[in-house]
Amino acid sequence: MGSKASKKTQARGTMFHRILRGLAAAIVLGGLLSATPANAAPPAPVATSSTSTGSTGIPSLLSRQARSDAELREQIALQMEIAPGGEQTSLNEVSYDGGKFVVTYALPGQRALGVADCPANWFCFYQDSNFGYPRGKLSDCYTQELAQYGWANRISSVDNSTFNSVEYWERLNPTTTLYLFTNYNPGALASLGDYNDRADVVHRNC
Repeated sequence: MGSKASKKTQARGTMFHRILRGLAAAIVLGGLLSATPANAAPPAPVATSSTSTGSTGIPSLLSRQARSDAELREQIALQMEIAPGGEQTSLNEVSYDGGKFVVTYALPGQRALGVADCPANWFCFYQDSNFGYPRGKLSDCYTQELAQYGWANRISSVDNSTFNSVEYWERLNPTTTLYLFTNYNPGALASLGDYNDRADVVHRNC
């Protein structure tokens, strides 16, 4: 009888110690959980100059003159990213469709404002007023969509060095366009006023 009572007492003591150890572990775990906020969010990514965009949706680096050769290389890479299919044909130019369309970025240190410089037999459009680079140029006749070259809603001045008039249109939806203005030759326009950053389609009347 005495030995049985002793065994029961030992069993109760062992169980009591197990309960105490379990409670201690729970208290420690609770402290660790409370030290880390349950709703902590990861830090938000910071936009860089090349990925942030302006009001036209164009990467901001493409909207200003490169300050170094490294930035110019980044501009060329971004141009080919927003309009795939281009080929770099010089330090500051990307050509599409075998030279049908050419976009030219200002070289670092180059004066890139105030001069209508469209080559003969081309018509040109500039991202900034007063013929500020970057500049796009086309020579083909009839209707062409600018979005395929990354130039939709991106034009603020134009220059026509062809023998034909060039019409500029805004695309309202996949099947509808709105006439904006005609660029006659000669007739460089240093500012498009209310039509800035609206042209999506060009039509050379050959």
